Amino acid sequence: MGAILAGSLASVIVPVSVSASDVPEVGVPNDLPGPGPYVFVTAEQPEIAATVIAGELSNLYALAFLPGGDALLVERGKRVRLLRGATGATPVLEEQALSGVPEYGDMPGIDPFDVLGVQDIEPDPDFASNGIVYLTYNRPVGFDEERSRITASYVLAKARLSGLGLTDLTELVVSEPEVAIGGSRVIVGPGGMLFAAFGGLSEGDIQSAQQLSNIYGKVLRVRTDGSIPDDNPFVGKEGARAEIWTYGHRDPLGLSFDPRSGRLVASEHGPQGGDELNELLPGRNYGWPTSTYGTEYAGSPLPAHPILPDTQAPLQIWSPGIAPNGIAFYTGAAFPGWENNLFVASARRGQINGTGALIRVVFNDQLQEMRQEILLDALHQRFKDVQQGPDGLLYAVTDEAEAHVIRIAPVSASAQAADNPEE
Repeated sequence: MGAILAGSLASVIVPVSVSASDVPEVGVPNDLPGPGPYVFVTAEQPEIAATVIAGELSNLYALAFLPGGDALLVERGKRVRLLRGATGATPVLEEQALSGVPEYGDMPGIDPFDVLGVQDIEPDPDFASNGIVYLTYNRPVGFDEERSRITASYVLAKARLSGLGLTDLTELVVSEPEVAIGGSRVIVGPGGMLFAAFGGLSEGDIQSAQQLSNIYGKVLRVRTDGSIPDDNPFVGKEGARAEIWTYGHRDPLGLSFDPRSGRLVASEHGPQGGDELNELLPGRNYGWPTSTYGTEYAGSPLPAHPILPDTQAPLQIWSPGIAPNGIAFYTGAAFPGWENNLFVASARRGQINGTGALIRVVFNDQLQEMRQEILLDALHQRFKDVQQGPDGLLYAVTDEAEAHVIRIAPVSASAQAADNPEE
């Protein structure tokens, strides 16, 4: 972890006055010409092939594997789909979505920037015997008359998957209702602990990320029954929510454990640039919105002192930004030389649509970056999540109106693909 640097509050630029929605969108064409396989030459591997194994999906946000090779796919805010045999030769997408998943898409008065419904899903380590999954969703609560917007709460919940439906849905953590809440992730950690990351507010009181009385801009740690561990850093602190593990986050949209050290890391969206990878240390303040390496969406000078006193510095930053989302450390045997590398699903680079990729980051055993490689950028997709399958291959999903599930595998000398978009 980098050093904590001192700086003056007066010299820090807080990029909050212009939102991303106020800046015109630009980009390049992103239509896939077919299912592939698309072949790429990469570092530390001979060649890899990217093959579309499922389509006819919408704005995929999360991918979670079940024992045996099936996979759950979250179409953000809408539904959860089951991809049978995702690791097999002929995956089959169930036409019927899972029942019992919270869904609010037909509510009147939804603003285009309101994010309601299901966000993430994660099976319990003992799913094969108990069928338990954990999920996050945004549940509407009321209506703010002054702002003419729906208010909603973040929810961390558990349920049981049976057939094509969720039953016994139990809400474990619920946030205070607010307008313009964002994204979330959940991961199961050692000792049966759940870590759930919730984005900060994009409108209104964005300083709430610095306040311990709410869960906006926080990563939480609770047991799988929702109870709070006694060693959480803010247990017993007056006015603080005891579920909080870390605070001062903007949009922590990826969680993964380093297989060598067990350290928990998170990807985090900055504003314009200043995207981060953070090690999540208990009780630490990660600075948003008073500390950032980013700038305003409409342009502004870089902050002179992006890390203030008592603020935890990131492991690394990306500038230009890469819009980092789901992340996964690779522990399989299919890609020799990629062991313990971190894969980051990138939605776009430098605010240009159609420039998404998978980013491969090589660390030393101190989680210090040695090098990184951009993969699959020639597909021009907005990547949202990446996971290692039980077969040791990599799988990624795209956040597009016509979204896809993509399998990444080594290419054998006897099975070269003819369709190659690489320039």
